[in-house]
Amino acid sequence: MPNCNQITERDSKRATDRVKGTTLALALALTASLVVSGCTNPTSTAGRVSYFTEGVITDIEHISLDLDHYDTKSNAALGAAIGAGAGQIIGDNTESTLIGAGIGAIVAGASSAFMNRTDDGARLTVNTNQGLILVDQPFSCNFKKGARVRMINQDNNNVQVQVLVNGSWRTAEKGSPKDCPL
Repeated sequence: MPNCNQITERDSKRATDRVKGTTLALALALTASLVVSGCTNPTSTAGRVSYFTEGVITDIEHISLDLDHYDTKSNAALGAAIGAGAGQIIGDNTESTLIGAGIGAIVAGASSAFMNRTDDGARLTVNTNQGLILVDQPFSCNFKKGARVRMINQDNNNVQVQVLVNGSWRTAEKGSPKDCPL
């Protein structure tokens, strides 16, 4: 006759193995569903209509883009406020407050202006049915003279540029001219 402790240990091991197997199966199912849903989600907003223009790049000029990601005036005002507070704490008088405000405004404003600049821009001249169009974009290694492009109109007078590469449209990704193969 089997020992009661042996039956309990065997049953416990089976139950543990079942829990491990069930946990692994649930983890795999969850991972698979996340992977599949990531592949099937659209990259646009439902119900959004986009208009596009097709053309051919006839010229590329390297330019410096002003990205305007940072609001220089607001950052300068915030820097002035922080500088004024620091000046008041350090000097405990009006003169220190004013000097701190001035230094804070200059540093914050200059930092915003500097961070808004990039040297990696491209001005594309595109020949379309409507005539020549100039498009300023972050530089992409996919931009080449003679390349067929599609410019998709988006909000705020911005366009997304796609380039026809080996028979399929590819969204132009920001790059640097030094990273492009010759």
